Amino acid sequence: MRMDDRTSGGSESYDRPTDPSPGPSWQQLLGKRDLVVSFVSLYIIENTGIRLLAAMLRQEGTRVHEVYFKDWVTNRIEPPSEAELALLIEELRANGTDLVGISVRASAFHRLARQITERIRRALKIPVLWGGMHPSSCPEDAIRVADMVAIGEAEQSLPQLTLRLRNGESIDDLPGLWLHTHDGVRRNPVASLVQDLDALPMPDYHSPDKCLIEGRKVQRGDPYANQPIYLLMASRGCPFPSCTFCSNSVMDRIYGDQPYFRLRGVDHVLAEVQYARQNFPSLKRIRFDDEEFPVSKGWFDEFCARWPEEGGVPFEIHMDPRVVTRERLERLKAIGLDTVFMGIQSTAKVNRDLYCRNVSDEQVIAAAQAIHDSGVRAGYQVILDDPVSTVADKEQLFRLLLQIPRPYEMILFSLTVYPGSKIAEKLLAMGLIEPRDIEGRATKVFRQFRVDLSFPRPAEDQFWTALTVLVSKDFIPKGLLRQLADSSALRRNPAPLTAFAYSANVAKLGIMGVQLTLRGEMSWAIIRRWLSFKSLVTY
Repeated sequence: MRMDDRTSGGSESYDRPTDPSPGPSWQQLLGKRDLVVSFVSLYIIENTGIRLLAAMLRQEGTRVHEVYFKDWVTNRIEPPSEAELALLIEELRANGTDLVGISVRASAFHRLARQITERIRRALKIPVLWGGMHPSSCPEDAIRVADMVAIGEAEQSLPQLTLRLRNGESIDDLPGLWLHTHDGVRRNPVASLVQDLDALPMPDYHSPDKCLIEGRKVQRGDPYANQPIYLLMASRGCPFPSCTFCSNSVMDRIYGDQPYFRLRGVDHVLAEVQYARQNFPSLKRIRFDDEEFPVSKGWFDEFCARWPEEGGVPFEIHMDPRVVTRERLERLKAIGLDTVFMGIQSTAKVNRDLYCRNVSDEQVIAAAQAIHDSGVRAGYQVILDDPVSTVADKEQLFRLLLQIPRPYEMILFSLTVYPGSKIAEKLLAMGLIEPRDIEGRATKVFRQFRVDLSFPRPAEDQFWTALTVLVSKDFIPKGLLRQLADSSALRRNPAPLTAFAYSANVAKLGIMGVQLTLRGEMSWAIIRRWLSFKSLVTY
């Protein structure tokens, strides 16, 4: 039996009938003028999607509560306790909730979301709506559990849903919504994308109707507003063709000819920065969480001209090797940029053949050199554990990373196959995975989203994983790493190399912890999420 089967109950658990079963219970809400909606965010207190939808419903006149149900801990997602489930039910009951919207952001949360949905339906007899990436990827699976499912972006469908319910109007034909009726399931087409992102309100971090449920207590207020980093997106989607592993490939399929990449105006972005400065008392930096930081000339020029006066705090961004230039980095650093994250993923061969990512090794090295020369901190994202890479590919990735100038952080991801993604289709067609290996039926993301050295791997993979972990440690000479890579004894028995990599990673994390503390960015949430000596995330 696979590890994922042991931790998640296998496909039989995923496919079992929902009890109590879903139905058209939403009809009891027709004409309810004082409708109360509670959003439940599972294992993520940063959930900006919930906060944006909550802001829109509040503008529309609906009373909204936000419940953040537990926070994530990297590679250690544990099921909720009976006490936590009881607190959730009591919170929904005390709020007078009429409709619950559950944010199911990843397919691995399907079983957990179903458990909560069944509990709510049994205890409160109110309808449950699912939204998020999982229902958009797997709507047929979601509608077997939820009374209603929001498909794709919900900024148009959700406010219309609550408005129609309050007015006693039919929701049967509402775009972007699947729902149970007395005549069966209605599968409405997806709603049009919001093209004018500047028309949307700011995510709501200030309203009082919020709480975090964790352990045996309910913490009132917004659970993220005391953090030192504010997450902001200046765009949606990616300007490049979607990589096969990315959730954007799912959205591309859902929306077809509608261009998924859209850009906010600089005015709107800077207004959100001002909002963050007003509502985050411990704010130290802005993290632009875009797939790629916008570099279109007009937008970029205006941003650089206005940020010192209207932004005024350090910020970090994501960039693709194809858009990294010394000139852009110099301009951004001059106004406050201090960190760049860049996706490498793998070698040019694997990127081309598996990820449909057209980036050469020479482009990666040139971009990394430009980042190093600019003097900003660098973080490079790499994906391991794919079923395609040969021994030669793994060695080539190691040699490629050796050419990147230090210092830098290495963000190592273990390949996660999301349902509906292009890579899922590709690997299934190649016979390299089975349906039970795709997230949802699998829950690998709960145990190995970020690479750690304790995860069971074949000796060959353990050898190259340990070397990849070591390559970013600037206190280890590159000459020594080359010698270790040539050791046939370590290839046969990588345990000593793994122990060495683990010790080096502890040292690296210690250095990073000191740096965070000196910058005033260390928080209990960071310690709790990342520090586990049983499953120590690598950098």
